[in-house]
Amino acid sequence: MKKSRKERMAELFDMPKEVVLDLPKLTVYGDSQLTVENYSGILQYTDEYIRLKTSGKAIAVSGKGLELRAITDVDVLIEGEILGIEYI
Repeated sequence: MKKSRKERMAELFDMPKEVVLDLPKLTVYGDSQLTVENYSGILQYTDEYIRLKTSGKAIAVSGKGLELRAITDVDVLIEGEILGIEYI
């Protein structure tokens, strides 16, 4: 697959792709915490399902007792028993 101009620039200047390409970055801490960076909105929120909008596909988190513990303009922290993460 041919790399885009932005991808080549990110590699050339050793910059994180998620910053240059506005890609979501997920950091998972065990099965109880998830940080999602570069999200653009909350599409759905219950204690068993959270769906976040990103520049590409949405990110869906399923589990039990899910809570949005911290929300900023660039990232969100989800806590609870995380059972699944998928791109939809």
